[in-house]
Amino acid sequence: MKHLTPLDLETLAKQLEGLERQVMAELEDAGALLESGTLPGAHEVHSHADDAEAERFDDVHFAEIEVDRKTLREVQEARKRMANGLYGLCVDCGDEIPRERLLAQPAAIRCTACQSKAEVAHRT
Repeated sequence: MKHLTPLDLETLAKQLEGLERQVMAELEDAGALLESGTLPGAHEVHSHADDAEAERFDDVHFAEIEVDRKTLREVQEARKRMANGLYGLCVDCGDEIPRERLLAQPAAIRCTACQSKAEVAHRT
């Protein structure tokens, strides 16, 4: 974290906090929709095409929820790393993650080179 100034850390902490609030709100909204059973078209007469569209909508909705959950975990982990003094260090090589990368992606856990390697390994 030596490469990050106190102002950088404050800015990044605020970004992480804002992102966490946003994701939590999205998850709460999604949960409210599921609990109320008010997903679009929940009480209408359907054709097979309508049923297929509703299923597609549900699939997209649940995928969005999973993305939000993953983002929330990443943000919470970033905040823990910040509290422990490990924020801004690549989990793979230990090098500093560039300030610009963190400002663009505050929950980043890898430097650009290691992230590229991880993405290639994930694809294969």
